[in-house]
Amino acid sequence: MNIKRIIKYYIFKESVKEMELNKILEKVSKRKKLTERERNFLELYQVTREEEMKDFLYLSKNSTFKKIAELLELGKKVICNLHDRNGKFNDQITSIENNFEDETCTISMKHGENHKLHDKFLYNLIYNIKRDEYSLEEQDEYFEKLEKEKWKLKNLVILSVKKFLELN
Repeated sequence: MNIKRIIKYYIFKESVKEMELNKILEKVSKRKKLTERERNFLELYQVTREEEMKDFLYLSKNSTFKKIAELLELGKKVICNLHDRNGKFNDQITSIENNFEDETCTISMKHGENHKLHDKFLYNLIYNIKRDEYSLEEQDEYFEKLEKEKWKLKNLVILSVKKFLELN
């Protein structure tokens, strides 16, 4: 991405879709031949709305719950591509439940499997245009950095407990 595109994207909030369209229109006005990808983009431009093409990245557990609940309400298909010890689920999500008291969020899938979302992970919802579905994926595991003072206090507590256990 050159500097002009970065400025347009971040400062003027021009969407990637609009930037791509402008690039193609410039090419057409200069009477240059369009590539297959550019022709495909123009065909899809008329039938795809901006809000349908959004990917949702770096979502927390609660944000993921809200977004999946919205998508399911709208009748969108959401596929669970999370991993467990047996590999990828690759199954359609039928419902999602968030229990704020227990701090658990459970997704239910088409073939009867359930999976819990965790606070320590960040999640992505990626839109697949060809299949007209979203894919739920892990982004990364999240670790909170401990400040030095908290680390020292934690070690002090551990040492105190060890000494207490030795005395008893």
